[in-house]
Amino acid sequence: MTSLAQRSLALAALILACGTGPASAQRPQPPRMPHRPAGKEQCLTCHGPGSNQHVRSTPANHPYGATACPMCHRPSETPPPNIPHPLEEAMTDCRTCHVTDAPPGVPAPPASHTAYNVSICRMCHEPGTPPPPSR
Repeated sequence: MTSLAQRSLALAALILACGTGPASAQRPQPPRMPHRPAGKEQCLTCHGPGSNQHVRSTPANHPYGATACPMCHRPSETPPPNIPHPLEEAMTDCRTCHVTDAPPGVPAPPASHTAYNVSICRMCHEPGTPPPPSR
């Protein structure tokens, strides 16, 4: 079998595995992407085995190419909030302010982020437009 034929067969199997028919409703759904996919199309850059100790690696039963991931793993329905402030030197360590007993107006990280290393915050949270100054 040629390499192209093998890829085509793997892609067809992946499409069937992620199908949307009655049988798929009974299978557990793959986890959603906790980040926006735009600009992050090469999934294995972060999720490849040994790529980043703070990011979940692809399972051994996923022999698909990096760009096949979105066929099953959909973006979260609620994207993570943008970072509403400039990322100046004083604001590069998120946990300086974003902690359980955070100052008023500063959101504490959700419980699901407890085990996350601060080095991966910007993998999901992107710089955004700062809010207008209060008057």
